[in-house]
Amino acid sequence: MDPALPPDPNPEPEPAPDVTSQADAVQDFPVQSTLDSNPQPCLEPVSDPAQEPPAEQTLNPEIKPEPSAPELTPELPIPEPAPAPAPPPAANSYKIMTFRPTMEEFKDFGKYIAYIETQGAHRAGLAKVIPPKEWKPRRSYETIEEMVIPAPIMQVVTGQSGLFTQYNIQKKSMTVGEYRKLANSKKYCTPQHKDFDDLERKYWKNLTFMSPIYGADISGSLYDPDITEWNIGHLNTLLDMVEQECGIVIEGVNTPYLYFGMWKTTFAWHTEDMDLYSINYLHFGQPKSWYAIPPEHGKRLERLAQGFFPGSSQGCDAFLRHKMTLLSPSILKKYSIPFDRITQEEGEFMITFPYGYHAGFNHGFNCAESTNFATLRWVDYGKMATLCSCRKDMVKISMDVFVRCLQPDRYELWKQGKDNMVLDHLKPTSLTSPELEHWRKTRVTYREKLLRRAQARVKQFRRLKLEEVKVLTEEGVELDMPEYLRKVEEREEQRRQQRDERMAREALLTLEALEREEQEQAEAEAALREGAGEDGKTDSQDPLPENREEEKKKKKKKKKPKHPDELSFQQVFEQFASSDVESNGGAPDLQPSPFTKLKKKVEVKKSRRHPFSKPPMRSPHSIVKQEASSDEELYSGLPVGGGVQPEAKKSEESALWQNRLPNFLSEKQFNAAMATIEPHCAVCTLFCPYTQPVKDPFHLSDTSGLVSRVGCRTRPLVPEMCFSAGAENTEPLPSNSHIGDDGTSILLSCGSCGLQVHASCYGVNPDTKQEGWMCSRCTAAEWTAACCLCSLRGGALKKTTDDRWVHVICAVAVAEARFVNAVEREPVDVTAVPDTRKSLKCVYCHKTTKQIFGACIQCSLDNCSTSFHVTCALLAGVVMKPADWPYVVSVTCHKHKQTNQKVKNRSRELSLGQEVIGRNSNGWFYRCTITGIGTQNYYEVNFDDGSYCDNVFPENLLSHDCLRNGPPELGEFVVVKTIDGRVLNASFIKEHVHRYYQVTTTSKIFICIIYASFYNSYIKSNPFQTKPFHYFLFYCLLSTVL
Repeated sequence: MDPALPPDPNPEPEPAPDVTSQADAVQDFPVQSTLDSNPQPCLEPVSDPAQEPPAEQTLNPEIKPEPSAPELTPELPIPEPAPAPAPPPAANSYKIMTFRPTMEEFKDFGKYIAYIETQGAHRAGLAKVIPPKEWKPRRSYETIEEMVIPAPIMQVVTGQSGLFTQYNIQKKSMTVGEYRKLANSKKYCTPQHKDFDDLERKYWKNLTFMSPIYGADISGSLYDPDITEWNIGHLNTLLDMVEQECGIVIEGVNTPYLYFGMWKTTFAWHTEDMDLYSINYLHFGQPKSWYAIPPEHGKRLERLAQGFFPGSSQGCDAFLRHKMTLLSPSILKKYSIPFDRITQEEGEFMITFPYGYHAGFNHGFNCAESTNFATLRWVDYGKMATLCSCRKDMVKISMDVFVRCLQPDRYELWKQGKDNMVLDHLKPTSLTSPELEHWRKTRVTYREKLLRRAQARVKQFRRLKLEEVKVLTEEGVELDMPEYLRKVEEREEQRRQQRDERMAREALLTLEALEREEQEQAEAEAALREGAGEDGKTDSQDPLPENREEEKKKKKKKKKPKHPDELSFQQVFEQFASSDVESNGGAPDLQPSPFTKLKKKVEVKKSRRHPFSKPPMRSPHSIVKQEASSDEELYSGLPVGGGVQPEAKKSEESALWQNRLPNFLSEKQFNAAMATIEPHCAVCTLFCPYTQPVKDPFHLSDTSGLVSRVGCRTRPLVPEMCFSAGAENTEPLPSNSHIGDDGTSILLSCGSCGLQVHASCYGVNPDTKQEGWMCSRCTAAEWTAACCLCSLRGGALKKTTDDRWVHVICAVAVAEARFVNAVEREPVDVTAVPDTRKSLKCVYCHKTTKQIFGACIQCSLDNCSTSFHVTCALLAGVVMKPADWPYVVSVTCHKHKQTNQKVKNRSRELSLGQEVIGRNSNGWFYRCTITGIGTQNYYEVNFDDGSYCDNVFPENLLSHDCLRNGPPELGEFVVVKTIDGRVLNASFIKEHVHRYYQVTTTSKIFICIIYASFYNSYIKSNPFQTKPFHYFLFYCLLSTVL
């Protein structure tokens, strides 16, 4: 690292020396100009803009091999990346390199990627490749004006102070010509600027204004079919294994995507799916600016993002894969995270490397094409990639085929989860390996067979599979697909007619044979009757027809057993009825639906690089005008004391309210009671509302039977960002030394008032002696201190700048409050709290008090005006959670929480004897009565190959005794036995409880129904006038009670 760089708050280990000295490959590397006028020291030195080279040279640093370096030629093999002693890396090894291959070097894509890594290009996470001047991917772009952009997105950005969140809102489709006119219109066109640095400043300054529209994630390619060099649709890299071995096509990952951009359209900080490589070619139009962070420092960016966006990080470990988070260069500089920037011009390639975080924006109307690829070095990255766990549509690639084929010696260990390894970000990739060569030879044989099969299908006019079309295209066989499909349909119709005629002939022959057989049998029976007496005739006449009927029935029963999915309704109901389902909800013994992973020949998946999302409705400091009706929405339930209550009801339990006389003994009892309740910290209780009445702190005057956890180390629930964020506070988050390396902090207890807090939450040095420690309030001997932002005493108090006291949790939750010293958590500046917030009435305490205390917070949902004090909301069980910058705390009032629960529960409240409306498989509706109810638990898991299953029985998890110990933890690795006997690795997602119903109609017809999801429906006079519904398997009930 540069010696001029300030020390990193989270120092990283010194990187190992690079394989090849990058300094030897640098020639006249120009220096980037910085974004700010008074920048802090950063990785790249800052020079005078007046003395810098032109903008094009500045933003396009060129790195060429030294003349003495061996030139890449077809005859000269790539040097293996393991030479003996390697020189140390150059001081500017994080700079983005630019390469200019010759036409001969440009012909082999994989070989050139391996070459630039030997030069250290992967160290920066991003590299530029300028193709030879004589190479063009397309002869003309005049014919693309009518191309349709199916789902443009409007990019809405919220945030401030260099920290932003981007939301993508889908718009109606448009053609490229219409988009071009829109991008060049006065509203969306590029502003006037002096140079690229000036344009960059305008980008970050106006990011939240005038939301641009991005034509992103369009499947297709603009390459001419005869282009073989660096054809983004046919790179022929290791990633082709996904399609060739697994039969999976992931659009945008192993197929090309097109992007039509305009000024200010953005791609947020992210790594590629599965930490793959990516290639991006700018076909035409205005430039595209890129920012890149070296893979060696990717973890530091993740930790920084988790600190500023704790709400998202708690919901998903890989939330940066949502591509919604933007951090400006100024923020990266403040936290000493090395990065570099570069501008991509028309006709240039950009290569991103595994685990290389990158972001950027477009300067104006342009068109780019992109896809992913892989090398041997990527396999280890793919095995260790952290995947998004909150969205099922995120890209997941099974690493099984790569490890099995390319790392056979580590396959079994990897399957057992014991393949422990450390990624080496410095090591360049190898061009090939013995395992890869063996796989390629095998694939050559398979490809030849596939080609022969495809050619035979074409001659017979049969439908072609995607892999067959691809191999024909690679061989230069051109098909007029509309005409070919027309001939295929004609030929299929001929085959259908021939098959029907053949079956009719066979049926006729069968009938004739049956008639002959019956005739012969009848003649035989007549002969027997003639030879027997009258008694014999009487005895023999009846059994024979019965025997014939029995034989016919036996013949009919001799059919191939049905697949579980093809069981008849009667069979399923008989299984249900025989399972002894009682009214108490016993679990029926139903035949499980098969959850085997069916290997399809070709499965096409959609990958959205820019997922759709919804922006928030309110800004963090907005205050909604309070309505009169909102004051009466809820019953407080809190023991509020005051003049409105009779003296007989004024007891010790209401002594904490500020409209009563101070009672230090009651505060001490309250603090002691709080110390025994999870999470045992008076500050962390902000995000742990009270939901159990038996633990009401007002009634825990006797705490002798409860145990405090003072001296223990637990994990704090309040993120560091909650203490540092604020409208006027844009300084870097301090590195909280009060939290251990394992993320825990020690619990301290005040020797005077019994307050228990984490050392980190209260701003206390953990080395402080625990015995005799006192909180700030007790140290100052302020026995009558009360919070200036709420109406309750007790709890963790800190001094304010105007010599008052405030609860730490109130200072965190009230948006305008600010910790002057974020490390020590004091003093607290509350002077910015507006009068409009102070005038809000708390729905819990304002009716029983004669005056308004403190300042209220409001529900975060939409324009809800429900207001309450922080401590009142806490004791009432209002849900508060960490939010993303700059919101700090997200609040959900009981009105919204109960509304969501009522809607959810209304569709589930079905009981025995209840009359409902059911829909039969014939489309008719029937009045039904529930006569039986049963439940069955299923587990949802994600398999290693990226597929998932949500109906796994608990007993099918071989690695856990779920019937005795319950389900595994979220994300825990499990071993699943499939219905066909295979044993597969997976990760546990969640548990589903399916309900089963037995109903009878008015005509006494019994029906077995699997409960799924229901829509709310309303039935008037006509039972057929219903809203939409779902039905699964056979039948489904609507959630309407007659």
